[in-house]
Amino acid sequence: MRKRVIISVGICLVLSLVVGISSYVNRETHVIDHAKLFQYSSADDVERASDLIVEVQKIDEKPITYNLGEGHYDNLTLSKVKIEKVVKPFSEKKLSQGDTIWIVESQWSDEKNRVVHHTENYLKMAVNKEYRLYLGYNSEVDNYYPVGLLYGKIPMDTAENVFYGELNNDKIKTIVEELRENI
Repeated sequence: MRKRVIISVGICLVLSLVVGISSYVNRETHVIDHAKLFQYSSADDVERASDLIVEVQKIDEKPITYNLGEGHYDNLTLSKVKIEKVVKPFSEKKLSQGDTIWIVESQWSDEKNRVVHHTENYLKMAVNKEYRLYLGYNSEVDNYYPVGLLYGKIPMDTAENVFYGELNNDKIKTIVEELRENI
């Protein structure tokens, strides 16, 4: 009987060790990449700078790499969203409820090295979640992007984080809170 207990405890310890090592090895590292951010002075400025303001639900995503030339590349996430409501229409394109558009997001994953990159604390949208987006338009590649990077994506769920990690810019946080209150 005592031998069975010792063997059982030993098996449990080995399994715990294997599970612990496995979860440690499969862990991703998150890094914050720095970039120069455009600064707005108010929520009204963000709204005026937006080509399009929509409420959306994210339905899909895919990684994308832009060749910037001379051996430089920009890795991003391209997120497909379904428009739930058009708040400010875009003068160059007619968009309606139910239409889908692509949004460039400044978070991407290096699967090989298990590293997730966030440009200036940007946290990409989650699939099946809803957001209000303040967007600019890039006609060269026919997609949209959040204006000012950190200002342009507001989760409809107030419990959802807007940024990855701790953002150390009170002005941006204040304007994002103003935009959130306007929803």
